[in-house]
Formats: sequence, structure tokens, C-alpha cells
Amino acid sequence: MTLVFARFAAAILAACCSLGALAAPDMALLRVIGSSQPTEFNCPASKSRALANAPRSGPVAEDPPASLVAAYTAPDHNHTPGLKIGLWGDSHTASGTFTDKLLEALRLPRAQTHPSFIAPTFGLRGIRHPLRRACLSDDWQLSLAFRSAHESPQAYAKSLAHLGTDNPGAYLWLDFRYPEAQTRLTWADIHFSKDQAERTLVLGIRVDDGAEAIVNLGPGSPQRLRVQGEQAFATLRLRVIAGQLRIDGIAPVYEGKTQVVLDVFSIPGATAKGWRVVDTAQLRQQDPLAVGYDVVMLQSGTNESLDPDFKVALYEAQLSASLTRLKTAYPRARCILIGPPDAKRSSNTVRLINDSQYRLASAKGCAHWHWQKAMGGPGAAQRWLANGWMQADLLHLTPEGYAQSARSMASVVPIKQR
Repeated sequence: MTLVFARFAAAILAACCSLGALAAPDMALLRVIGSSQPTEFNCPASKSRALANAPRSGPVAEDPPASLVAAYTAPDHNHTPGLKIGLWGDSHTASGTFTDKLLEALRLPRAQTHPSFIAPTFGLRGIRHPLRRACLSDDWQLSLAFRSAHESPQAYAKSLAHLGTDNPGAYLWLDFRYPEAQTRLTWADIHFSKDQAERTLVLGIRVDDGAEAIVNLGPGSPQRLRVQGEQAFATLRLRVIAGQLRIDGIAPVYEGKTQVVLDVFSIPGATAKGWRVVDTAQLRQQDPLAVGYDVVMLQSGTNESLDPDFKVALYEAQLSASLTRLKTAYPRARCILIGPPDAKRSSNTVRLINDSQYRLASAKGCAHWHWQKAMGGPGAAQRWLANGWMQADLLHLTPEGYAQSARSMASVVPIKQR
């Protein structure tokens, strides 16, 4: 064994982990050991690359020695979720209140409801992630599909977002203890890509209170890194040491029973537009469950209603394109269109949008929930404000308003497996 390989092996053993052979054609495996009682971490006071020179667990090698390459054996994970839901929406569903109350109205257990894919929108305000805490440095760039200037198919995952950096020392810390403190992961897949495939990407990975492991992903490397615990873990810290990285999302698998999968990809903005630029063939390949969803929901319309040049025919054509791509990606799923709630500034346009959504839903075999009508029709925003169900901007609802809405939707729209 060469001196470099010997040092590298010692470093890996000290870190209690190993980089294994490909678990699948597009996945590399990093074995780690979690902690039964991981300590709390607080986000660094500075978001700059304060950790760029943090001590490493050992020297960086281009390839792991053969003695550290082991065949992959999938852990025992036989819990099949009873219901799998994917939701794409705007600020009305990004904050989490609506979905919390929807689960409650459907009598689904929140403690056994977990995501299968977490969008990398950690630095974006107005989004509640299914995490206890997320910290990231300020040298990441967030790209959102709905902000794309081009409508040709692009390499976005189903999160409709990706987070990228080429700055050494950029960090991302995640605490998965949500919704309960005892929540733990069996593994987490980091879905990533490199815009410059020939460059070597070097990452530092640390779970719980263990030592940092160095991971080398050279040219031709897979696009998923599975961090798998010999013991379940709660926190994961990632550090970029060298190279360029683009994260499309994190796919966690939880210890214990997952009864409901709920993936919320809502982003404040005209999120539905993002589906017009998704490459659905690539998206299906990236789906971590490989079986999609039982129910897909597309909630939109508020941002579009504020366009002073709004045209019904153009809106309907654009939404039709988005819905077609969504149904192409998940053809077996029951689909639900959710219209915008009433808003004082654009009440009539909101009505036109809900009417368009109803026509599209009927034509494409989807259900439609007319949120404005459920509130009482055009002009309802002022009445909901008086009841404490609408915020002062007469655009967004209060927590109680979202709770009322979720209960209303659950009572009239069938949200179940086909």
C-alpha cells in the first residue's frame, strides 16, 4: 500500500466511515456512524466562509483504496407509506400552516408524516422546511425554475430549484429532528450535479458529533451521494473543499414508520411557471421513490392575478403547458388544481383564474378546488379580514384563515390513493 493510500485509509477509519462502491449506477455510498444523543448546533454567527480552513480528517486522495470499497447492502426498510402527496404552490402553501391543517382535517398522523425530497431553498424567506434547523453560508446561489428566462427543457429536479457554489469553505448544515426531537434518519441521498463534469469535487461530510469524512467525486462520478448510518443520525454538515457543486435536493429516509409522504415544493412566487421548463424524462430518473405520488397538487394564481396585463387565453395556455408536464411526470397520480384565494386588489382576476383552472381540470381529468368560492366569492377578503382570517394586506390569510381553508378543501376534494 502506498504512503498516500495508507494515510487516507487511516483517516477514513478515524472518521468511522467509508466510501463504498456504487449502490446503484448513479449513486455513491458513504457509510457513517450516528449518535444516540447528538448535541445541538447553532448556526454560525457569520455566514461567510468561516469554516474554510476547518481541520480535515485526513489528506485528500483522488480515489479510495481498494481495501475500503465494499459491496452495498440495502438496509432493512420495509415501511411502505400509505399515502404519497406532492404539492407545488406559492406563498399560501409555502409557510406550512395550510398543510398542517390539511393533515389534521384528513386525520393523518403528523408525527409519521415525512418528506421524501427536500427542496434546497434553505435561504429563501417564507418557506418552512421539514427540518429543525438549516444553516448555510452566503456563498451559495439559488436558481428557481419559475424565474428562468427560457422555456426550453432544463435540468431541474422536482424541487424546481437548485443551490450552487464553487467557493471552497461553503457550508450547509441540516438538523432533521422534525417534527419531533427523536426523529432520526437511516440515510440521506444528496442529489447533486457538476456543471463542469471534468472537475473533481471534494466534500467534507459530518454527521452528528462524528469526525468529518472527506469524499472525492471525480470525473464521471454519480449524481447521488448516499450518506448511510450504521446507527441512525439526526444532523448532517456538508462543506465544500474543492470543486463546483449544485444541489438539487436532499432525499431522506427516516428510521421507523413513515405513514404519509408529504413533499411540499411551494415557493413564494409564480411557481406553476416552473413546470414549463422541467425536463420530465430526467425528473423521473431522479425520483428517489421511483413510484411517484398518489396525489399531486398544483396551487397557484395569486401572483398571476396581480399582473396588470393579465389575459385569460394566455394564462390558460401557459397553465395547460405546466399541467401537461406535471401529469407526464406523474401519470398515475390523482391531480388536484387549487385556485387562488380572494384578494381585494385582484378579486375579479382571481375569479377568472379559478374559472380557467376549473376548465383545465375538467379537460385533463383533475379535480379543482375553487378557493375564492370557498371563502364566499369575490369580495370575501374584506369579510375575512373582519373575522380575523385575512391579513391586513388583503392578499394573504392568517393562520386561522388557512386552517379554515384547509378544512374546507378536505371536506369537498378527495385526497386519497387511486
